[in-house]
Amino acid sequence: MQAIVLSVGTELLLGEITDTNAQYISARFRDTGIDVYKRITVGDNLTRLTAAFKEALGSSHIVIATGGLGPTDDDLTAQALSSALGRSLEFHEGAWQGMLPWFKRGGRVPAESDRKQAMVVQGGFPLPNRHGTAPGQAVLVGKGLAAILPGPPREMVPMFEEEVLPLVKEKTPGLVPLARLELKLAGITEAKIGETVRDLMECANPSLAPYAGALEVRLRIAARGPSPEEASAMVSRVEDEVRRRLGDFIYGTDSDTLESVCGKYLVKTGATLAVAESVTGGLVAHKITQVPGSSRYFRLGVVAYHPSVKASCLGVPEDAAAGNGGVNPRVARAMAEGVRAVAGTAIGLATTGFAGPGGGTPDEPVGTVHTGIAYEGGSDVDRQVFVGSRATVKEYGAQRALHVLWRYLRDLK
Repeated sequence: MQAIVLSVGTELLLGEITDTNAQYISARFRDTGIDVYKRITVGDNLTRLTAAFKEALGSSHIVIATGGLGPTDDDLTAQALSSALGRSLEFHEGAWQGMLPWFKRGGRVPAESDRKQAMVVQGGFPLPNRHGTAPGQAVLVGKGLAAILPGPPREMVPMFEEEVLPLVKEKTPGLVPLARLELKLAGITEAKIGETVRDLMECANPSLAPYAGALEVRLRIAARGPSPEEASAMVSRVEDEVRRRLGDFIYGTDSDTLESVCGKYLVKTGATLAVAESVTGGLVAHKITQVPGSSRYFRLGVVAYHPSVKASCLGVPEDAAAGNGGVNPRVARAMAEGVRAVAGTAIGLATTGFAGPGGGTPDEPVGTVHTGIAYEGGSDVDRQVFVGSRATVKEYGAQRALHVLWRYLRDLK
């Protein structure tokens, strides 16, 4: 069963807002067993919107549109749907009565233009809006379904869940949800992963597809089978084979992040952590403390930007902090050891580098990031050179620091 998601609004085309509605609907359909065939974005133009509805209705069983249900002249979704179907719009008294409490609650008298929101496509029926004034509506089209929903996510999401999804399931019995799993990898490139699992990626069901992110790669495994159990078994078989080949680089699954996985290791081992940052400007500490419960293991975060502060607060030797602008392995190591000593933690993590666009030296060019990690009985330093804007270098530097921490925690015995 196929679906098309139609997003309505010139503001979407201009990039003024992000289309979270289409993302949400696509994900929910995926989990339900509906294939989203296409997503279309159209501005507030009756001709183009009508053409988009005709295209969608002619090529898909299910069409879901969001946006354009308000009372103003540029709210054209219901009118476009009626034109595409060759049906009239009719005033629906029940829809209107459902809107009146919202006007009363807001302390205003409804205007004549508000009645536009109660106009329903002939043969269709309103979908109650329990979180706003504009009702949605649905029309049965042959064996398929067309539904138009309000644009604000706080109104759209409950209406989709409570009204539309049950209708879709009723119209399409026997759906088998897509079984899926995402493996999260760090420390390996997308190209290398492709070389390693190329044969697995050639299969259509179950499918295996890589998606590159900031210094990490997501491997999505998806399958459909005669039953949910069989589909899950297909995913598990591929997962086992991927882990056999790439297990050293897999840090988590699905919603896991490096910082959340590191947090689990820290809780499990009882270890505590302190962070000293220069180039990343507090981003490492921010990521770590985004994890609920991080106070169980995170003790201190310091942004030591100037060489004199590195020396006075963290005990970095002044000659090391002054050399190469304070960007060298010796400084990273000393910062990690220093913050560990100050905080009295099991682990100290530190970053120093050149985010650019200025600075840098022949030996340590712009984009260089040194990550130091100190622990009982030793310390290590990792050096990377990243290419990109200042924000990119900071983001990549923070991610690399978390990767260094993860590798150390993973290998703890």
